[in-house]
Amino acid sequence: MIASLMVLAAVDYAGSRDIQWPEFGGDLAGTGFSQARQINTSNVHKLKQAWVYHTGDQQGNTPIQCTPLVVDGTMYLVTAGHRVVALDPATGKPNWAFDSKIDSSRSGHTRSSRGVAFARFGWGSGVQRRIFYGTPDGRILSIDATKGTLDPEFKTVDLRHELGTKGYVGISSAPTVYGDLVFVGIASDEGRGAAPGHIIAFSARTGKRKWSFEVLSKDQLERGIGAAGAWNGYVVDQKHGVLFATTGSAAPDFDGRDRPGDNLFANCVLALDARTGKKLWHYQTVHHDLWDHDNASRPLLCQIKRDGKLVEVVAVLTKTGFCFVLDRKTGKPVFGVKEVPVPPSKLPGEMASKTQPEPILPPALAPTLFDLSQVTSISAASRDSVLKLLRGLSYGEKYLPPTSEGTVVSPGYWGGSPWSGGSFDPRTNTLFANTNNLPGIMSNPANYRMLVDHEGYPGSKPPWGMLTAIDLNSGKFRWQKPLGEYKELTLRKIPQTGTPNLGGTLTTAGNLVFVGATCDQMLRAFDSRTGKVLLQHPLPASAFAAPMTYEINGHQYIVVAASGGGFGKQFGFDRGPVSDSFVCLSLPKS
Repeated sequence: MIASLMVLAAVDYAGSRDIQWPEFGGDLAGTGFSQARQINTSNVHKLKQAWVYHTGDQQGNTPIQCTPLVVDGTMYLVTAGHRVVALDPATGKPNWAFDSKIDSSRSGHTRSSRGVAFARFGWGSGVQRRIFYGTPDGRILSIDATKGTLDPEFKTVDLRHELGTKGYVGISSAPTVYGDLVFVGIASDEGRGAAPGHIIAFSARTGKRKWSFEVLSKDQLERGIGAAGAWNGYVVDQKHGVLFATTGSAAPDFDGRDRPGDNLFANCVLALDARTGKKLWHYQTVHHDLWDHDNASRPLLCQIKRDGKLVEVVAVLTKTGFCFVLDRKTGKPVFGVKEVPVPPSKLPGEMASKTQPEPILPPALAPTLFDLSQVTSISAASRDSVLKLLRGLSYGEKYLPPTSEGTVVSPGYWGGSPWSGGSFDPRTNTLFANTNNLPGIMSNPANYRMLVDHEGYPGSKPPWGMLTAIDLNSGKFRWQKPLGEYKELTLRKIPQTGTPNLGGTLTTAGNLVFVGATCDQMLRAFDSRTGKVLLQHPLPASAFAAPMTYEINGHQYIVVAASGGGFGKQFGFDRGPVSDSFVCLSLPKS
């Protein structure tokens, strides 16, 4: 039995009542919520820096996107140089570091590691504590959490071997451990012949494959179709033993001529029996994806009230700017979904889907149509430069397929909701999501252009970044606020624009929502009930990772990776510094 092999991590450890953060998303349901409440709306403005850990191995422009864990009195994190490090969470002093020795020739475009998984097992002599790390070059490592050495009983998994491919296979998300099984999300290339993103369960004790679910059929693979993996990771309904995955686009991206039809199981929410891999249901959020609108964030498992009854749901924030709320047992949309007619492709041989699904509720979290009314308004010069850029491009309709000249699509490559996803307060059934309003210029073949003005600011009308609180009982917004600030634009008396953002939210029982993510090197705290900004704490660089929190010896801490870099630099949005910092904040000790 699975349970007999595992001693579940408990909140009460080492004889104390410390509050942990044992999973990437806080818990296996991915809620990003903590019961910690020492830091609250009345005192959050008093937060001060408690410590900073400098990794010392910053890899050029590679961002640190890791959300650390705190379990059994130790913090575990991954650096930009792909070292797994154990720290004292009260002081930031390292206990050990493990070098994963990445093979850069195999790591492809996946350079960031977003975290690790912790598990405690009851085999052998006493309790075995393990850290599982999925590497950018496609390996699964099991590390002794006490010693920082490889577990000799676990045979390191090579995913290229498991998938029978010579192509790129990487892991960017934190693994998921359930019972005696470990799962990792697979990232692949986005061109023809890319490796498939099959969902595979491995023994957490030995590394042996236990089961696999093929997201692409043999026929699809023979036609050169690939990818469609849940590269963002997984969440688990522990009560019912269900693994939930949100899958990415099928490859080749932006060109569907060799992959006719809806392309199941790409761009899907999948519910699988975690013990066997049997499919329970699926729901597709984009048909025949031509826009790189993969499901980039993990789902969240929530319980809401509908018609006086409690309903278990899975909420999925998407790059299309929508939030799909599905019944966890059946996959049926809770608020309904309409299939919207969309335009055909002008590319010979391309058969775009005739419709695309849009939830009736919640409303779109970001603009889903770019037309002339959406052109930037920050200055006449900015508007003129964008209008000039639009000459020869297609725009003005939803879901316009890519063309050789270029099609403006909103949201673009960054979403909507990016890979960082959201967080959920189970006390109020409120989902918090940060989103982008950043149109992309999509062409065939793709070259990942963004619509920007002559100064490099987004070519759409602000706000460019938003934080939204969604009442999942009703599907309506509680509040919505701009997220982030370009101070140089404020000095020009331009109202707060928000900024592009990449990094999720943390929600606490102190009625707070913490988020970095923006391009202005700030960590903010919002009142979760009203959206009022209560804290703006400067960081050494932008925090392109989700914050986390924990309590040690009765003292609460907030930690976030602040590295800058990444796609912000590539697109010209992040003009700030690059750092190698994990920053810890706390209230002053009396």
